[in-house]
Amino acid sequence: MNRNLKLLISSFIIFILLVVYPISSMAATTSLPDKETPIYLKIDKYFILYTKPSSPFLDQQGRLLVPLRSIQDLMGGEVSYNHNSKTATVKILNNSFDITIKSKIAYVNKEEVKLDTTPVLKKDAMFLPLRLFLDHTDIEYKFINDLKLLHITDNRVLAGKPFDAFDENDYTDGYIDGSFHLSAFKIVSLGIYTGISIKAQNLTGETVPEGKTDIQPLAYLNSGGFSVDSYIKPVNKKIPEIKKDQSFWINKRIVSYDAAYIISVGRKAP
Repeated sequence: MNRNLKLLISSFIIFILLVVYPISSMAATTSLPDKETPIYLKIDKYFILYTKPSSPFLDQQGRLLVPLRSIQDLMGGEVSYNHNSKTATVKILNNSFDITIKSKIAYVNKEEVKLDTTPVLKKDAMFLPLRLFLDHTDIEYKFINDLKLLHITDNRVLAGKPFDAFDENDYTDGYIDGSFHLSAFKIVSLGIYTGISIKAQNLTGETVPEGKTDIQPLAYLNSGGFSVDSYIKPVNKKIPEIKKDQSFWINKRIVSYDAAYIISVGRKAP
């Protein structure tokens, strides 16, 4: 299938989704936040905005917690959960972890490890401290204190279908990652359609000209489909000039009512 045909098909699917599922029909089913929600996690070039049933969050100990299922769906691990014991088993990068809700004792390769926080149950899903897996594997990462961002730079855990869906529909070339920090998001109404508003900051150290800012979210749906709001649409205007260090909000139209994950890039065009 040639590139132009793929672009046409992708645009048609997105158009149908937006027409068939206006925001009035989504409002009752979406569990995504309509309030400003911080973004704390980035994997390779992708900011992780939403992970069903709730975005990654910092607990009272300042530890980043993510839902159990995301370890498998995004990072390529294998997970299982025992409802009776409230214990999860995670296998990732040749290591095995056993973690129990509300317990500070975990087992790494069958050896006891003490945690400084506890896994929790939230919206009927188990949330785990991501630091446990970082401390006991050789996953490459860095924590950017000023941005309150955990950036996993190891592409061995860049394994999820949402990333594949983005790459297969990304027709850019030479775009520069790290140009913009995405710090927060919220679900908004854009006319009769649903949409997402993302807060970003220019980190390039210079003014970015009109049309050179690339903030592009993708919603990966429970059905296995996806939704994007591509710049190739004739109705989409270029992002205006962004001053040095400027923070700003940008709105994008995506189908989010059935989202399992929402990811986004923050890049500068060459």
